[in-house]
Amino acid sequence: MNLRAKFTLYVSFLLLIVIVAVSYNIFTTQKKFLTQQISENRTKAFQSFVSMCNEAIKVKDDNQVDNAVKLLVSTYKPSVVYAGYINSDNLVMFSSRDEDRNIDSVLKTRIKKANKDYIETYSSLAGEQICEFATPFFFNGENVGTFVVGFSQDIMKKQIDDAISMMLSKIKTIVIITIILGILLSYFLSYTFTKPIKMLTNAAEQITKGNLDVEIKVNRKDEIGKLSDTFNNMAKQIKELDSMKDSFVSSVSHELRSPLSAIDGYCDLLIDCVDKNYSKEQELKGLKIIKQATVRLTNFINNILDLAKMKANKLEVKMVSADVGPLIEEIVSLYQPLATQQKKKIYAEINGTIPKVNIDVEKIKQVITNLVSNAMKFTKEDGSVGVKAFPNSGGYGNDFIEIWVQDDGVGIPKQQVDLVFQKFYQVQSGEFKRPKGTGLGLTIVFEMIKLHKGYVWAESDLGKGTTFKFVLPK
Repeated sequence: MNLRAKFTLYVSFLLLIVIVAVSYNIFTTQKKFLTQQISENRTKAFQSFVSMCNEAIKVKDDNQVDNAVKLLVSTYKPSVVYAGYINSDNLVMFSSRDEDRNIDSVLKTRIKKANKDYIETYSSLAGEQICEFATPFFFNGENVGTFVVGFSQDIMKKQIDDAISMMLSKIKTIVIITIILGILLSYFLSYTFTKPIKMLTNAAEQITKGNLDVEIKVNRKDEIGKLSDTFNNMAKQIKELDSMKDSFVSSVSHELRSPLSAIDGYCDLLIDCVDKNYSKEQELKGLKIIKQATVRLTNFINNILDLAKMKANKLEVKMVSADVGPLIEEIVSLYQPLATQQKKKIYAEINGTIPKVNIDVEKIKQVITNLVSNAMKFTKEDGSVGVKAFPNSGGYGNDFIEIWVQDDGVGIPKQQVDLVFQKFYQVQSGEFKRPKGTGLGLTIVFEMIKLHKGYVWAESDLGKGTTFKFVLPK
């Protein structure tokens, strides 16, 4: 059973339970109300009859009493079975709804004197249930007569049953209409919910088949709309990640092929040296190039392994209290010959007294080295790279030291500044020609600073340069 059918079935079932519960409550409440209302009407009719007769009895107008008895029976017929009044002289004034003299004579015997009010229910000879009301009338402290009225319980029950039957007929009609509308509404709602879900499913299947250009168009502001937007963003990121992966594979191929080609070529050269007696200088040059190529390969593989360890939270850090000033000057000194060769300037700037911080020295060296290497790569000829240290952070306060690696190179577009720390990400080519890389260096920087409970970010102006900044807790 699909989701749409389940949703329709569940909503319809829930709606049916609610309708049955509400209908039952209406039925019981209405029945109780009708019973109470009819009982009250009988009491009012009896009280009205007694009040009407009281004045006539006081003035000893028997005709008026007799007329009141007959009027009560005729007015409330068939609910009133009989009515009567017996005075102190045992004179009975009587009227009934039936014209059968035998029944009248039996019912007339019910008109008896009473000394107090009573309500009595009994069964007549005809099998009819009758509720009899009786009340004595006192005048000047003397019991001068008794009023008796018999109400039919069967008629009362029939009136209630008729009203309930009519009400049930209306309830059934309403229930049927409501159920039909409920099923239609639940089907419409299920269709509304399942349609975008089906679109999401189809889009996910397209992605699994390699089609990364899918986009779901759902114009809604609810949770499903948010889910669709999230899916579209996910699909976009998968596409970008796939593109970065291709770029990474290309870069990795280059990073592997170049040093391996150099190693292979100079190995052949050294083999030839055995027979052709090359000079010691040529042999030494070949060995140095092989060494440089193996170091390049080793660094590249170590970067990948370190990143994998950091993602798995298995990279070990050896924290010691150290001064970052000498680290910066050491790295700048190492890059000085390369900067001179490339006609660039590199310098260190220590602002104030930098306090010692608790760091893994080798890891922070790697962070600064990656940032300096990146800055050198993107800095044009005659440009400069500066590594600066501050005892306090302007953005994070006195509990952090702050270090900058600043260049005046090609810069990064503003919309890409926040993306450069993503794995495999490389700034897209634009107005300026940008050297290729693996896209791992800045990711490693981000993860290592994160391991030190610090923060790293980039600030850039396209065409004017970039500054990478990071802070470390004191």
